[in-house]
Amino acid sequence: MLAQRISSINSISALCEATGADVQQVARAIGMDSRIGSKFMNASVGFGGSCFQKDILNLCYVCESVGLKEVADYWIKVVTMNDYQKQRFVERVISAMFNTVARKRLAIFGFAFKKDTGDTRETPAIDVCRGLLADGAKCVVYDPKVTPIQV
Repeated sequence: MLAQRISSINSISALCEATGADVQQVARAIGMDSRIGSKFMNASVGFGGSCFQKDILNLCYVCESVGLKEVADYWIKVVTMNDYQKQRFVERVISAMFNTVARKRLAIFGFAFKKDTGDTRETPAIDVCRGLLADGAKCVVYDPKVTPIQV
C-alpha cells in the first residue's frame, strides 16, 4: 500500500514538473482530504459517483497532452482495477450460486454509489446488476433513497 501511495504522488510530481506546479503544494492539498487515510481502507465493490472516474480520465488526458504517457497509463490502471473489482464481485456471486444465477431472483440491497444518498451516477451497482442480468438473473433492487426511475 505504501508503495502504491508513493507511486501515486511520484506520478503527480511528474505532472507538476511538466506543468510548473509545486508538488509540495499539490501533495499538501491532497493530504487535506480526510478520505485519504485508514478510515477509507475498506475493500468494496468499487468506487462510483460522477467524479472519480471522470477526474481520473481528465488527469490521464492532461498527462498525455504534456507527453507523460507512463503517468497516464498508471492512472488508467486505477479505472481498470475498479472495473475488474466489479466484474470479480459478479463472478463471486455467480460462483456462490452454483455457477449460475439464471432464473434466480436476487435482492440488491443498496443501489446508490454511497450510503445515505439517492445518487446513482456511475454507481457500481449498475455494472453488478448488468453482469447478473447477463447471466439470466432477475434483480430486485431496494434502496430507500433511490427512486424506481433511477434504477
